[in-house]
Amino acid sequence: MLFVLMCLSTSCQRIGDYAEKRADRAAYGNIRGAQRSALGETEAFTIDDAEGRRIREMLEQEARAEQATMLSLSDTLAIAMANSRSYQSRKESLFIEALSLTQTQKDFNWDTSASSLDASASYTSDGTTTETFGDNGLDGNLTLAVSRTLASGARVSLNYTESIVNFFTNPDSSSQSSILSFNIVQPLLNGFGPLVSMEPLRQAERDMIYEVRDFKRYQQDFVIDITSQYYSTLRSRDQLNNARKNYENAIGSREQTEAYAKAGRIADFEAAQALQSELNAADNWAIAIANYQSALDDFRFTLALPIDLTIEPDPGELDALAERGLVGLDITLDEAVDSASSNRLDLITRRQQVEDQERNLEITQRDFLPNLDVEYNISKDFEDSSGAQQTLDVGLDIPFDWTEKRNAFRFAQISLEREKRELEADEGNVLREVRDLWRKLERNRSVYKNRLLSVSLAERRMENTNLLLKQGKALTRDLLDAQDDLLSSRNEATIALIDYTINRLSFWNAIERFNIDPKGMWYEQMDSDTEGPVATP
Repeated sequence: MLFVLMCLSTSCQRIGDYAEKRADRAAYGNIRGAQRSALGETEAFTIDDAEGRRIREMLEQEARAEQATMLSLSDTLAIAMANSRSYQSRKESLFIEALSLTQTQKDFNWDTSASSLDASASYTSDGTTTETFGDNGLDGNLTLAVSRTLASGARVSLNYTESIVNFFTNPDSSSQSSILSFNIVQPLLNGFGPLVSMEPLRQAERDMIYEVRDFKRYQQDFVIDITSQYYSTLRSRDQLNNARKNYENAIGSREQTEAYAKAGRIADFEAAQALQSELNAADNWAIAIANYQSALDDFRFTLALPIDLTIEPDPGELDALAERGLVGLDITLDEAVDSASSNRLDLITRRQQVEDQERNLEITQRDFLPNLDVEYNISKDFEDSSGAQQTLDVGLDIPFDWTEKRNAFRFAQISLEREKRELEADEGNVLREVRDLWRKLERNRSVYKNRLLSVSLAERRMENTNLLLKQGKALTRDLLDAQDDLLSSRNEATIALIDYTINRLSFWNAIERFNIDPKGMWYEQMDSDTEGPVATP
């Protein structure tokens, strides 16, 4: 018995492996077809987690070293797209949608779901020690059937049935029949033509295209979100460094003012002010440390890495970003608005959904036609010496209760008007989004330039205040204010630079010019002939 169970288990495993391969081939085929229709090209796609597992194992080995492993932005994006839980779930949703499409496609190919093999046995006992099969004995029934819906609306089916009664248990009373039949039902009014008959398949395939476009937009948003979190973590690190420098400056100021106070050059309360400033700087440094550690935990969690893994974003990326400066735009606002209106994938989908509702309204109008069907059937029993049996029927059904059809038509009218309004709202929202991002970029650019100037002024102010303080021409409060302004200017300059970078990526995404490679990275080309680099995603 154990051997039999092991064999059954092995067989089930093989069947499961075969079913998985067949399902994957069908689903991935649907995704590639939808990508060609939605994007004009196919892109690499898989729900296999092998790459994510490989990355996790590699990082865990590297993180065993004493020093933290620094991740570049490109490495972070690649890890996120291979390992993120939310990204994996979103890929699986697209895969499930593609797999569900095969259910609809089956109805418009040769459907063999009606085929079956049934066997039954009746067993009776008369209450004695002798037990026998009853008169019914062992029966079997084999049914093979294929069917298909044609573009004209016709439903054709071919059936073969093999029945066996008492063949093994009671040969004298056994019987056997083999019947082959063909049936076709063609609607002539309601349900006629490809507009109606092919609508389930047509809509399912269009929904698949919409899902591919939606996933593409999700990918782009995902890359921007990861990039934003990457730079935000580096911003926390930069604020930590600024807080440390400020604390060191505060120590130096406190020591200097204490020396001046002992020499009688300044009042004691000014030395107390410097000490209080040092204590505040120490508190701010401790807060900055905690904020950076929290940001690292969030960063690792987003990448689906162990929280205690010694992985950090590379601070050199922020230095490179600052060295690169403000990347310019090679497009005007009017051109950006036109690009968004014409190329945004979600707007294209929304416009096609209006077409879907218009088509649905026409179908519900046709549904008012009476049901006039022609049915032809031919069958042959091979155990019967007579010829094949043929029938031709014409059926006319004129419903008098049109409540359901009337309501469906009215629902379709309302759905179409609602879809048009939502399209108008989405077009307006896209226009607002592009214009708002344009204004944000202008503001970020202005703020960043001002903050850089403010940093330079604060540094010179500190130097001058130190000199004046030594000469007894300035107060300790002036020096402390200069230190606070320098810290604030440095932090705000970093914030403005990162905000500009993320808003620039969001702007390209808003006008559907944010192109990414399979690992999530984008590329921009520098142009030294303009006032700042020109971005060409």
